[in-house]
Amino acid sequence: MRLLALLALFEAAISAPPLVPNPPATTAAPQPLPVDPNLPPVDKSVDLDGDGRLSLEEVQYAAFVHHGLSGTVVQDMFNEVDHNKDGYLNSAEFNDIRALVLAKAENAALRYMQSVDTDKNKLLSLQEAQAYILKDHGIGSRDVERIWKLVVPNTSAELDAQQFSKLRRRIRGMTIRLARQIMKIADTDGDGRISQSEAQAIAFEQEGLGAGDVAQMFASVDDNNDGELNAPEFADFERIVRARAVETSKKALRVVDTDASNTLTMDEARRIAFEHYGFDENTLGPFFDQADENEDGQLDAVEFAGFRSVIRNKAVRNAALVLKEIDLDGDGMVSLSEAEEKTKREDDMDSQETAALFNIADQNKSGKLDKVELADFIRLVRLSAIRFATDHFKEFDMNHDRLVTVDELAQLIENKYNVPYDITREFFAKVDIDASGDLIPAEIVDFRHEIRKFVALHPSLAAAAQKEEQEDRESVLAKQREDIITTTTSTSSTTTAPRTTASTTSSTSPSPSTTTTHRRRMTTTHARPISTTSETVSTVSTTYPTLLPSTRRKVTFRKHSTLIPQTNDIEEPNNPAAFGVKTHQQPVQDADAGVEDVDISASTRVPQVWKHRGPTS
Repeated sequence: MRLLALLALFEAAISAPPLVPNPPATTAAPQPLPVDPNLPPVDKSVDLDGDGRLSLEEVQYAAFVHHGLSGTVVQDMFNEVDHNKDGYLNSAEFNDIRALVLAKAENAALRYMQSVDTDKNKLLSLQEAQAYILKDHGIGSRDVERIWKLVVPNTSAELDAQQFSKLRRRIRGMTIRLARQIMKIADTDGDGRISQSEAQAIAFEQEGLGAGDVAQMFASVDDNNDGELNAPEFADFERIVRARAVETSKKALRVVDTDASNTLTMDEARRIAFEHYGFDENTLGPFFDQADENEDGQLDAVEFAGFRSVIRNKAVRNAALVLKEIDLDGDGMVSLSEAEEKTKREDDMDSQETAALFNIADQNKSGKLDKVELADFIRLVRLSAIRFATDHFKEFDMNHDRLVTVDELAQLIENKYNVPYDITREFFAKVDIDASGDLIPAEIVDFRHEIRKFVALHPSLAAAAQKEEQEDRESVLAKQREDIITTTTSTSSTTTAPRTTASTTSSTSPSPSTTTTHRRRMTTTHARPISTTSETVSTVSTTYPTLLPSTRRKVTFRKHSTLIPQTNDIEEPNNPAAFGVKTHQQPVQDADAGVEDVDISASTRVPQVWKHRGPTS
């Protein structure tokens, strides 16, 4: 009986429907109450969806746009004034939160005033406002004065915290409008927002900032954490980029300020911009005047940041034109082979050195350069070429007076290429930008470019030069063979001498390893034999430094040429051309090692080398 009862229970359990667990209890979202017709309508500029009520997101966006308040701060206020707890604000509730937002903004203005009120009178003058707004946002003095008059009509008046809060609100509105203008160009996918990759491209073009820095900056301004930046968030992103630019300019100023005035004069700006980008005074003049906000004829660190930005923008525009010329496959980018063709043609640069500079400029490591990366590459190549000209300055300076004149270059050029004197003189005058009658290394680089282009357009000159170079190489090889025979004979006679003699001779004769090294250096260093005695200065073509299509001396590939940082602009202006015989040692680092934007050690301060003058006593 008991067994039958158990079987009956088992069959009942099988036939019973399966148990369904109870669904978890859910809290219903608050439903908005009908709009009260007795209340005035809500602010249409805040009610983005036009439903007659204000959601948390709408209020957060409005407070962020106008006052820069974070979403979490606004959410606490929202919960406080949402009296009926329906998740929306009517016009009466919005009036309550408006008062809280304004009070919060005034408190923030009062705290911020303490850092910008330079005379510590607890009021803000127009001059103080202009100084901090230029530093933080890059907005010029005239625009600040115009906005100031919208708050108080009198420019001699001073603002209290409440008025300062209104000024900050108007300045923020202006920065958002400027951000929207940039977004029209930077928003490559046209979704109306800035992705992290788009922000990276902007920051790299503006200040040469790397991906790691941009990722941190991006996360800090993405207030709603949606992975994209709207216009107000992007305005905050640009403010951080601006702050980084000012800090970099402070470091750079310590390097390029040759007179220790804590400012940059036009002469100092011209020198550094010419060395880095080849810009002359006609190009720089308007840029300098634009950056000189107080019109005192010199740039402080904040003004220098604006100057650097304009110069970099000009360099990128120039690079876009160069890209069209050298982009042989038409893909809108520059490959390593295309870059090598350019550097070989213009500067006779070794492919190994070109590849090293290419890798530095290739910021995203894609294997190709866009216009911004190409601008950095062109700058790096120019600095390397200036170092080359500096290292070989004595070869151009035939009379050793520490000046390179048109007659010295004309003799070299005519001997090698049979270029008429008037052509050489024309190119000399073109590149002698300060009309001093002699060339510094940076001007020599430009002169070499002009000569190379001229000879390339006249094949007969190039053919003659190549024939002469071939003869020179054969002469070098013949001389090397003679050296080998002489060295071998000397070594053989040494080994048959008595032990005491051999010991004495070995201390003065080169070892086989030394001989091998010497032969290798002769092969890679000289395209033609050059006299090793400093007293004898040959006037024939055998002393001619490499200007045209001869192979660039491989010994000129120096690791310090890859020390130039990946930022791309004037922020790391180590001296590329010390014009005197005295040279400045530079540390050797690997190209991939992390290098600071600016070496601000005292040993690397840039000397006053805009124009080298005559020999010192």
